[in-house]
Amino acid sequence: MGFRFRRSFKIIPGVRLNLSGNGASVLLGPRGLHYTIGPHGTRTTIDLPSSGVSGTSYQPFASVGASPPPLPEAPNSQTREPIGSDEGTVIDSASIDELVAKSTIEIAQTLAAGRSRWRRYKLLIALLSALFAFGALMLAGSASAVPPVAAFVLTAGVVLVLGSLAIHGRETSTVSLEYELSAEQSARFEALTRTFQDLASCGRIWNVPLERQETAWKRNAGASKLIQRHQISLGRDKPPLVKSNVDFLKLPLGKETFYLTPDAILVTAGKTVAGFGYEDVEFMFRSARFIEEETPPADATVVDQTWRYVNRKGGPDRRFNNNRELPICLYGEIDLRSSNGVNERIQCSRVEAAEKFVASLAAMSA
Repeated sequence: MGFRFRRSFKIIPGVRLNLSGNGASVLLGPRGLHYTIGPHGTRTTIDLPSSGVSGTSYQPFASVGASPPPLPEAPNSQTREPIGSDEGTVIDSASIDELVAKSTIEIAQTLAAGRSRWRRYKLLIALLSALFAFGALMLAGSASAVPPVAAFVLTAGVVLVLGSLAIHGRETSTVSLEYELSAEQSARFEALTRTFQDLASCGRIWNVPLERQETAWKRNAGASKLIQRHQISLGRDKPPLVKSNVDFLKLPLGKETFYLTPDAILVTAGKTVAGFGYEDVEFMFRSARFIEEETPPADATVVDQTWRYVNRKGGPDRRFNNNRELPICLYGEIDLRSSNGVNERIQCSRVEAAEKFVASLAAMSA
């Protein structure tokens, strides 16, 4: 037998809060003329028996996740001044809406629906807070003073109602992902977790969003490419509004955050979630010689030296003062690409950590 939950609270005259298993709603207006704000839309109800006027009108909220029109689609490198996107190759995933439209797993839609529900709850809480504040101002400006005890009871009731609504909304909006893995699946994800932790322990990890070919190589330490990079930190975490018996592997890459789960790759940006299978993404590894202008990480392998300004023979250009030597480090680079719009690059200070991580990623699609 099913169980149905429903509670109704009168907030102030003309305002009533309803809680049920389907969500929360606010009813505004006197008897016979109601305006209801629910978890899925708004409803206007008119029922005036003496006048013979009655009717109802329902307006659903706009659907979430609609896709906008599609967007048009070295051995040596070093970072210098910021590179304009019109001057180089952008290494960045498609917009999150496009990634959502091309998602290949259904769980992304479930997670997006939970986030949408929580947004509506927060809107409802904000509306109620405004109504309570307006009511308090009206009482404060009225001729009759409210006894302190009554004011305290009313304030405590408001806090209790809003707190209960926030708890109820977050619980009903949270998605629980419980994994029961086979021995083979568990072994693959444990291997991925180990190599991820090894990668996370590198002296430095960077996200690389942009690169361009360099023609003025003599003024840039002989580099054939210039890149932009931003230092990042990897960790184990879960997206907001998600509960699970497994810790996901978190990669913050530019405007998107990637979560590696036992069976999928989740991509989040703001309040939106996309999802792909491991077989939908290509993982590539390479070792790269990098001219390091900063202090090299302690675990980096220095394979050579060069000069900040070089001459045609590769030696120091003596026309420049303070022409210092720069180390050339061997770094690991990881590319994540897919036909669905994923396009990211990670650089790390240890080549073997990047290579093992890519190998374990490739094994997840087996």
